[in-house]
Amino acid sequence: MSLKGEADYAALAAIELQENRQRNLYFSNSQIFGDPAWELMLEAYVATTEKRCIDLSDLENDLRRPASVITRLAAILEAEGYLERCRSHKNQHLGYVKLTNDAIAWCEQCFDLKRAGR
Repeated sequence: MSLKGEADYAALAAIELQENRQRNLYFSNSQIFGDPAWELMLEAYVATTEKRCIDLSDLENDLRRPASVITRLAAILEAEGYLERCRSHKNQHLGYVKLTNDAIAWCEQCFDLKRAGR
């Protein structure tokens, strides 16, 4: 796991999430103008920097997507090696997830590219 500049990267992730949410205030159809998979990754990155897993049921409200979309995206991201399940007795339906070590590194590479203006 890298998290080499975790405070800086977490701040970049939080800023990007905030920008997406502000954009969604103007474009009400976030199904067209959103990127829920990337937003899920950003939420998971922030949670990872805080040493916690993210509750997928919370993302319904945070990302303004139905549970079916969140569940489907999480399953795809898990199958692709971006997310892994955390143990939880609270919510068996959706569950808790965190980024894999590889996903953390990939997110940080994306943040580095964004910082460099690419």
